[in-house]
Amino acid sequence: MHSPTFDPPRLSSRMIRADWLYSLAARPALFPVLLLAVAVWFIGGNQLWPLLHPDEGRYVGVALEMLHAKDWSTPLLNGMPYFHKPPLFYWLTAASMAVFGENEFAARLVPALAGLLMVAGLFAFLRRFVHPGRALIAALILSVTPLMFGAAHYANLDLLVAAMISTTILCGATAVLLDQQGEGGGQWVLAMYLFAGLGFLAKGLIGFVLPGGVLLFWLLAERRYVSIRLLLRPSGVALFLLVTLPWLYLMQARFPDFLYYYLVYQQFERFAQSGFNNVMPVWFYVAVLLATMAPWYGKGMLAVFTRRYWTRQRDASVRRLMWTWLILILAFFSIPQSKLVGYILPVLPPLAFLFAECFKRVLITPRRPMQTNMAAVQKDDKPQRFNYRKVVGLQRSFLIRMLVCFALGLAALVYLSNTSLRSSSRIAHAIAQGSQPTSEPARYYSLDYYPFDFRFYMGNNPDLFVVSDWDESALATKDNWQKELWDAARFKADKGGRSHLLQLDAFRQSVCVPQAFSRWLLADARQIDEFAWLKDLTPYFADGRQQVYLLPAGAVMPFCANAASTRSMQP
Repeated sequence: MHSPTFDPPRLSSRMIRADWLYSLAARPALFPVLLLAVAVWFIGGNQLWPLLHPDEGRYVGVALEMLHAKDWSTPLLNGMPYFHKPPLFYWLTAASMAVFGENEFAARLVPALAGLLMVAGLFAFLRRFVHPGRALIAALILSVTPLMFGAAHYANLDLLVAAMISTTILCGATAVLLDQQGEGGGQWVLAMYLFAGLGFLAKGLIGFVLPGGVLLFWLLAERRYVSIRLLLRPSGVALFLLVTLPWLYLMQARFPDFLYYYLVYQQFERFAQSGFNNVMPVWFYVAVLLATMAPWYGKGMLAVFTRRYWTRQRDASVRRLMWTWLILILAFFSIPQSKLVGYILPVLPPLAFLFAECFKRVLITPRRPMQTNMAAVQKDDKPQRFNYRKVVGLQRSFLIRMLVCFALGLAALVYLSNTSLRSSSRIAHAIAQGSQPTSEPARYYSLDYYPFDFRFYMGNNPDLFVVSDWDESALATKDNWQKELWDAARFKADKGGRSHLLQLDAFRQSVCVPQAFSRWLLADARQIDEFAWLKDLTPYFADGRQQVYLLPAGAVMPFCANAASTRSMQP
């Protein structure tokens, strides 16, 4: 049975003395400095703009409701059980808001830390098994790439899922490579199963199926059949079950239809379904990667099409891992019709490594011709002479690409912080200023739309009654906010709770009855034709196409009197 040999990189003292740039990359102190710099880059400025609609409002809102309800087990959307996604992101975001307050900084902290975990994992893995210089270059590329930077400033599940998948793969690969060196990788196998369990709690089955598939195909390509048995450790499986089963059991005990809805419908049926709003062609993710990784493409990538690239033995094992990782996950997410940009984030670490191979001589200190640079070679290699102009040109090219990525990231921050974005923050402020003391709390209605961030910006997390056409037969084929709320209401009804969904007739009747509390109506100008009576009313506040109407305590809608007059005239 063939098992490829693997020689870990070691820098001789002569190499370290010869080149201070490589020496810097190899210093242990670089790791915390790198993490601090990346943390500032990912976290800085994330509080300068409101939550973006709809995703940030949805996922942060669910976390906030769990925090306010003091129920950390059941995700809640508008007070109703919400099982479209598992709870890990909600738990972490709720904890962040509990510590740092209910603000945009705390809401966006989790994806920033998830991105930091991806960078740290890639750097540590490559420094150990490839080369410190290559590790630093790959970490820099991954950190400043526009898609990574944007995801780190966006509060949804995608980057957390990508971090769990990436860390699971790197832990499994570390176990395999250490075992081959005779150092033992048992603790890394357990770490692999731990992150696989967290991946399941972040996104579901893909949290362990995808990294498991990557590791399996890599080991088959490497003919490391014995290593497959190494990763199938019973104690690891037990750890995985210990992480995942308690939440599944608790939810099934509370909601009898939970396992079918969460595992069968959400994980399998939706994967194969059509009719989604975000239908994209099969080549969508290739186009996304070509666009978002554009600063890093260059002539060096043409080496992929040469025979020497694929037959080169140095770092061959890690290179095959990265290509397996890239191709398998890209193919998997290209199959379903429904595609979102964030789904492809797990391929960024292998791409960063592959781009880093094109810039592997960036950290060579430029020397005049005929001067031997020992730092670019491994111990026992023959001295190589590098062209001075080529080295300087490569470094200049790398620096320019880094600066372009920095500029794109800073430009995005400036744009978001200076643009009037659709948000409920201004609506919540207007309502707070116009609220009058009443014997009972005010009640809020949204008319045929759902502002996911409303409860977040209201501060007191009020219930929101959503008025729409809740026809079950029509909703079954939809992929929008109505379907999400309808599914949540089904679980609420199963527990005997009050639904927050109102049919139009029920709403019209309710606003024709005087109440001891104020009623606020939230409307979208695009739906104004469906509520023709709103045209006769003056909005209390308007923000773009979002409009707010106030019905004071004891008052009824003007159309109620007309309806009563019409009924009294009937024989």
